[in-house]
Amino acid sequence: MHHDIIDLLDSHLEELRTLRMRLAAPRPVRPGERRAAAVETARSAEQYAAAVNDLLGLAAQPLPAPAPAESELTPA
Repeated sequence: MHHDIIDLLDSHLEELRTLRMRLAAPRPVRPGERRAAAVETARSAEQYAAAVNDLLGLAAQPLPAPAPAESELTPA
């Protein structure tokens, strides 16, 4: 499974590098082009998170209870 996670991460980082190059390109851009590239980075992150969740089986597991607030840990 370790190699699968690394492969997913490598693919995700390559996609982000490509999108970054598009965002940072020193050239005239069409209206909305950079916004669209930024939206694609968010979609890429969502797809990566979903793929990792599927691989680890996290989607089927209930989330753990939140940690208690610091004020709940120390006596008043």
